Amino acid sequence: MRSWLRAGFEFVERGADRAFGPKFNPLAQLGALGFFLFWIVAVSGIYLFIFFDTGVVDAYESVESITHAQWFAGGIMRSFHRYASDLMVVVLGIHMLREFALDRYRGARWFSWFTGLPIVWLLYASGITGYWLVWDKFAQYVAIASSELLDWLPIFGEPIARNFLSPGSLNDRFFTLLVFMHIAVPLFLLFIMWVHILRISRPKVNPPRALAVMVLVALLAVSIWKPALSQGPADLSKVPNNIGLDWFYFVLYPLADIWSRGAVWALLGGFSFMLAVLPWLPPFRKPRPAVVALDHCNGCGRCVEDCPYEAVRLVGRTDGRPFLQQAAVNAANCVSCGICVGACPSSTPFRRTAN
Repeated sequence: MRSWLRAGFEFVERGADRAFGPKFNPLAQLGALGFFLFWIVAVSGIYLFIFFDTGVVDAYESVESITHAQWFAGGIMRSFHRYASDLMVVVLGIHMLREFALDRYRGARWFSWFTGLPIVWLLYASGITGYWLVWDKFAQYVAIASSELLDWLPIFGEPIARNFLSPGSLNDRFFTLLVFMHIAVPLFLLFIMWVHILRISRPKVNPPRALAVMVLVALLAVSIWKPALSQGPADLSKVPNNIGLDWFYFVLYPLADIWSRGAVWALLGGFSFMLAVLPWLPPFRKPRPAVVALDHCNGCGRCVEDCPYEAVRLVGRTDGRPFLQQAAVNAANCVSCGICVGACPSSTPFRRTAN
């Protein structure tokens, strides 16, 4: 399966190279795009929070005022917030699938893969709590479905779903708690994103400026073409129906109406566990680490600068050649990616000897 995925990614990436150029190929910038989209969501969320009112009635009315009374700013910001969040899910999914296809999740890379899993959970938690705050019919559906799923877990003393039985059962303090969660979870998400790249030397967290501008223009075009709108005020005296789903975040929610809650949690838990142990299944056959050819090494240090896992360092000369240093490879950190070979000026087809 991995070979088929790799062939598919290589085919798509060749087309993207021709369309955007190798430097601006979005498939080669997925991690940086994820960080960039996070900041778009954060900035637009701060703007929306300034005008948002917590409360059973005030929440919906304030969102409507943001969307329509100042559509040129608030409406665009709300759409940016929505579509950048959706795009972040897409980028994260493609990024994980690409790393799997290229076999970049095992060996020394296990840490980045393993710490990527809580990013998935936290991203979905951020999106779900954000939809609750709108408090329209869709938010009502999300709140009921989410609370029923959470009530299946032996965590809370009293069922959460009890808060959505009647209009009088919900109070303003609940929305204050939701606002706190919707701020706290993304902050923790940012922390885990930092941990995710902790073992990578000189990680790229900003996409090229031209690519960032293209993403902003695309989000603006979608926001104007199809602005994010509410689906009517929530009414706990009625069962919400004929609602539109955000399939990027709620693809599994319809299963809760078909399966039991335990089955949905079993699916989520089983899939998460499978992803967590994937770096060790099957046993990893570590490829041969890079080898330094001292007769072609002048200790320039370019391989040290480009190695993403700090597997190459400069040490004192050992062969008596008239250079101060030479490259040395730490086999435990080497992932055999070949970046050091591409960085080495002596490995090009136009040079036969070291400088």
